[in-house]
Amino acid sequence: MRETLKSLSIFSALLLLLLLISSGCDVNIPGCGKRSLPFFKSVKPTPLPPSVVPTPAAALSVPAPALALSKSPTATPKASVKPPGSLQAPVEMSLSKSEPTATGTPTATPTPQEVEKIAYTTLEGGKPTLWTMNTDGTNRARLTPSGTGSWFPLWSPNGKWLAFLSDMTGGKVNLFIVQKDGTGLQALTSYDDMLLPAAAHVKPPFSWSPQSDEIAFCYRNQVWKVNIETLDLQTLSSEDPAYTVSAVEWAPHRANKYVAFLVDQGKNYSILKLVNPRLKDLLTLASTDQPMVDISWTSDAREVAYLVGQDTLYSASPQTSLPRVLLNHPCPELGPLVSYSPSESSSILMLLAKKLDTDPGYRVALLDKSSTGPTDPGTLKFLSQPGVDDATWSPDGSKIAYVLSGDLWVVDATGQNAHRVALIGVQSPTWSKK
Repeated sequence: MRETLKSLSIFSALLLLLLLISSGCDVNIPGCGKRSLPFFKSVKPTPLPPSVVPTPAAALSVPAPALALSKSPTATPKASVKPPGSLQAPVEMSLSKSEPTATGTPTATPTPQEVEKIAYTTLEGGKPTLWTMNTDGTNRARLTPSGTGSWFPLWSPNGKWLAFLSDMTGGKVNLFIVQKDGTGLQALTSYDDMLLPAAAHVKPPFSWSPQSDEIAFCYRNQVWKVNIETLDLQTLSSEDPAYTVSAVEWAPHRANKYVAFLVDQGKNYSILKLVNPRLKDLLTLASTDQPMVDISWTSDAREVAYLVGQDTLYSASPQTSLPRVLLNHPCPELGPLVSYSPSESSSILMLLAKKLDTDPGYRVALLDKSSTGPTDPGTLKFLSQPGVDDATWSPDGSKIAYVLSGDLWVVDATGQNAHRVALIGVQSPTWSKK
């Protein structure tokens, strides 16, 4: 019994000690002194911040309006407004990754070598100076220096080179070429006695080969050709010294079959001849007891037209050498220009002609219907007012540029949309390919 009571007393003392320790108070422990035992301080629960408070499941099904960015992949931030004197840089924010923006392929500015150009001459100080411009009259550029003379510009078939006559070499007329952008100026001949053709001639006294690598030209009583790269000169035909070669035109065919030229034997007798530029064999295609004025090949090089006097137009084929009449007195007067369209799909013949006896000058005209016999003169379709001095085809044959009283006009081959593009005293226009 006594042992039981002693055990209960010891248990009660230990329980009391534990209660005192848990309360954090000071305890006087025998052999240790007074001690503070704050081992079990109570800790109050810390509330969770609002940002991590779980959202009710129902709230997740409805997107917040401020975050609805699906309609616009990139949110454009509003411009920040800084107070005066503030040095703080504005902060730009992107709320979502921007998608790449599709842009069109940039278009390179075309160079002069990539556009069609019209070359021409205009008088400066009494001498013709060579210029080029766009087909709408813009971007004029001088190609030869002022104070020198340049005549009869003619573009190569590929549109890269411009040939012309000039007296830039010590006042002596010679044959030159220059690139479309004005670079590469070069003299192809170096004669002391090359002459300009008579004033009545509208076309140049030279002609490009179809490959744009050679030029056939008239010099004295001969027909020559020159290679523009090697400068190699060759004689194609030598006529009697008493005769004159008045016109030359290379057939526009890749085979380089013929060069046609006119030989004036005195004032009233002319011969149309053909020469093969490779074999140099000659063929007399036609002859008349009247002066021949001009010639022109069809685009397929099967026929060549030639103008006799001021009233009759003929055509002849190298295969048959039989001339046929295209026009026989169709109007009061035919002018000094005959030119077939360069279009390979059709051979439209352009001329200069007077429609009325009272016309002060020529008009641009097209062969509308060929003569069918001695009593049928054939008909012309007139495209311009009178007063035209010169005309040239566009490279595709869809338009005609012509000089009317010094102004340059362009008209569709149908006769529609005639409009003036330049008022600068134009002479001898020629239209290049791109």
